[in-house]
Amino acid sequence: MNVMHPTHGLRAVRVGSVTGAGLAGWQANSGRSHNLVRKVPVRYWCPQGHETVPVFADLTEAEIPQSWDCPRCGQTAGRERGLLVQPSGDEPFKSHLEYVKERRTPAEAAEALDRALAELRRHRTTPG
Repeated sequence: MNVMHPTHGLRAVRVGSVTGAGLAGWQANSGRSHNLVRKVPVRYWCPQGHETVPVFADLTEAEIPQSWDCPRCGQTAGRERGLLVQPSGDEPFKSHLEYVKERRTPAEAAEALDRALAELRRHRTTPG
């Protein structure tokens, strides 16, 4: 049951209410226990020294990937610091700009840049 406080107007939940109790409330009301999955944090380091720690569900050592893409620079990270890992797959790492360059010719890129600059200049000269 939600209760509105008379002086400051904040909402509260009455003691003993299941609302907002989360997992603890579910266990208390159902009489059942909830089995949590064991989490395994795994450390990866890219060639630039960035550390990434994804968390996996209960996996065996063989199921945990030996490499992981670095979220900061996109290079392939390995499980040992300083060890260079060859990326799996046929295609080497490409930046966002490299993918954009594949989709546009230099003339299309220049046209898009001109449109964006004209829009920026229009906003600068418009009062308000």
